[in-house]
Amino acid sequence: MKSKILKVISIITIVPFVIQFIIKQRKKSILRKKVLADGTNDYEGTAKNIANSISKSRSLYKELITKVHPNNFNDDRIELATELSSKITKAKRNYEELIQLKIEVEEFINTKTE
Repeated sequence: MKSKILKVISIITIVPFVIQFIIKQRKKSILRKKVLADGTNDYEGTAKNIANSISKSRSLYKELITKVHPNNFNDDRIELATELSSKITKAKRNYEELIQLKIEVEEFINTKTE
């Protein structure tokens, strides 16, 4: 009788760990699919973007959003500033996209001063 109870207790204690392991594996699989969603197997480039996104994207985001925030403009460029601002916010944690948006922001600022 005691051995049956011990078996049941051991199974009950192991099941949550197994479920947790399966959930972690599924999350990793989903993340892997998201990272490689573009269809390439460029792990080095993807890893570099992830590292840069973690370390550099916040400061670049702040720099870009302060330059093109719609409250800074009173003229007809407010719509374009709003559009750029929303693009920057969507790419907040993607360093490569923020670099591309930086070019757009510089063009926007240059046309503003001319």
